[in-house]
Amino acid sequence: MTNQKVVILIPAYQPSTTLINVVNDLLQHESAQIIQSIVLVDDGSGQDYQATFAQLSTLPKVHICAHAINLGKGAALKTGFNHILLAYQDIHSIVTADADGQHLPDDILNVAQYALSQPKNCLTLGVRTFSKQVPLRSLFGNQLTRSVMRFFTGLKLADTQTGLRAWPLELAQQTLRFPINGYDFEMEALVRMKELSGKHQDITLQEVPIQTVYEQDNKSSHFNPLLDSMRIYFVFLRYCGAGLFTALVDNIIFIIMYMLSGSIISSQITSRSCGALVSFILSFHLVFRSNVNKVYALLKFISLVILFGFISYSLIQFLSQVLGLNVFISKLLAELILFVASFAIQRDFIFNKSTDDTEA
Repeated sequence: MTNQKVVILIPAYQPSTTLINVVNDLLQHESAQIIQSIVLVDDGSGQDYQATFAQLSTLPKVHICAHAINLGKGAALKTGFNHILLAYQDIHSIVTADADGQHLPDDILNVAQYALSQPKNCLTLGVRTFSKQVPLRSLFGNQLTRSVMRFFTGLKLADTQTGLRAWPLELAQQTLRFPINGYDFEMEALVRMKELSGKHQDITLQEVPIQTVYEQDNKSSHFNPLLDSMRIYFVFLRYCGAGLFTALVDNIIFIIMYMLSGSIISSQITSRSCGALVSFILSFHLVFRSNVNKVYALLKFISLVILFGFISYSLIQFLSQVLGLNVFISKLLAELILFVASFAIQRDFIFNKSTDDTEA
């Protein structure tokens, strides 16, 4: 892949002269030969910054796209992606970097070089090392989102907020449909990476260590640890919503069957079967938005339902007969206990394509 190149994409809103230095350093770098072009997106910076962009436009390999007004980082990235996908169809990948100097030219090109050594379906992240010297706001934000990302999506990442990434062309193209235009655009791409995997080839992920640079204690950062982390919660929120609807169907049928038969086991089998069908449809299409082989996933899902059915039945028996709780309350408590465990198993082993060896 030595003959392949990358395009570097830098979205910029009211940039300082640091951006000029970064672009010059990239063009003069010993590895500059792998750069096909540097695309800058002026995200509505205004007249006061036109001199900066005019100076940048005189540099070789530099192309500038512009927004009439400020639309947000996500919109700027999509504008850059769209231009690059149309103008440079034979490149390997698109390397995005920030305009504020937090990404050093050495690191930008190291990430680019690493991406060129990987297949074209690989998303490469330039990840920072977080120590006591890192501003508390950034340290807290990264620790929070790393933990939440790991639990709700199964992705174990060292740095969820890095803007230095080498994007596969297919992933960049699919993100053009995102309705998100702000700083959570990059987070959304990570959350939905499994869903956005190509039909015939999954998007893989690699991490490359980079230096950690913060200007003025990172006061210019637009990351909000709580609000931006909410992008990750949406997967679990969808699961909760689907779970509540499934539980409603399951428990209504259980109550009806128990009132008619007085048998816990027959009521459990009937309600579990109906609830399982509803749960699978919602999980496949709504919660995980999976692209795995549906038949293979259904077989694994049925196995999980049978296993959890036995566990649930045992719990109901224990709670109702040993502890003397009402059978309907016992049913609800048993399902609640198994709820989180079921989410983790479905996420990692049923609707995760990396565990599915069968072609759709």
